[in-house]
Amino acid sequence: MAKKFISDFQVNEVVDSCFIMSKKELKLTKYDKPYLHITLADKTGKIEARLWDDAEKFNQAAEAGDVVRVKGTVDKYREEKQFKIDILEKADDRMYRYEDMVRVAENREDIFNEVVGLLYTIEDPWIKKLKERFTGDEGLMRFFRDGMGGKMWHNAYIGGLMEHTREVMRIVDAMSIMYPEADRDIMLFGAFIHDIGKVHELDVKKTEYTVEGGLVGHIVIGHKMLMEKINSIEGFPEELSMLLEHIILSHHGEYEQQSPVLPKTLEATIVYHADELTSQANAIKEIGRSQSAEGKVWSNFVSIKNRKYYIKERSGELPPAAKKFEEELEKEPGASDEDLFGF
Repeated sequence: MAKKFISDFQVNEVVDSCFIMSKKELKLTKYDKPYLHITLADKTGKIEARLWDDAEKFNQAAEAGDVVRVKGTVDKYREEKQFKIDILEKADDRMYRYEDMVRVAENREDIFNEVVGLLYTIEDPWIKKLKERFTGDEGLMRFFRDGMGGKMWHNAYIGGLMEHTREVMRIVDAMSIMYPEADRDIMLFGAFIHDIGKVHELDVKKTEYTVEGGLVGHIVIGHKMLMEKINSIEGFPEELSMLLEHIILSHHGEYEQQSPVLPKTLEATIVYHADELTSQANAIKEIGRSQSAEGKVWSNFVSIKNRKYYIKERSGELPPAAKKFEEELEKEPGASDEDLFGF
């Protein structure tokens, strides 16, 4: 069966293809008629779907997390595409390729190696021991490689957690040069663990929250994971433990963002802003990726940010400063940062 990707859906188009059914709820209309509220997903995105007829029968056909074959029509509701399902069945393995179903971060092995490489530059002996407790936990590292950075807002795909973590670590590493007063080892390790609880908060297969994630949340989960590792190291300094704990507990930055505490150290403040910067930038990038193909200048209204975003496709040309930088690199391929930037 030829795969039809969600990103290519056109309004009024009839589609017969396979998708992951990431969410399924049996609901009632205002006239008490049952219907299915479904979220379909593939590697290109998600779409909300409804199945109106014989909902109770089709509700038995498959469960959330299953790959399903659906046939129906693409509609539009409140400026958003929606899918009206006529037929739904659990897909046979021969009907689809799993790599079409899920989005995966590119070059995951390279990303993981860079994360571990940055961790190996840590000099503090206690944090080095703690780092080894994390990187030596093969099960945890497997979850970390596969983990999602978020459910919808940013890096919401396999490997997204690791990708987001690397970006935060890169930023705090650069900030440690600008702010030598900040403890680089604490910041760098704090960046590594700030979202570690997401390995148990999000179910990658269903792209939904786990029960633990929904009830407890990744901040509390991550803090618990950190303390388990710290408690396995005899004599670990109490103050250092608190400074690392504080980064996890404060990395959402504001009480309104479900942060248990506010950032109260230079290191925690830098990690918070690095996390905020990369998560917001990636979210806007994803909005553009998913909607600019439709030729839009402005995105759909993003209620969580109370605005639309300018997503018009730009030319592929580099700005003058970037062109000059690339020319310098071509002239001196072995040039160091000091040669190029003067520091």
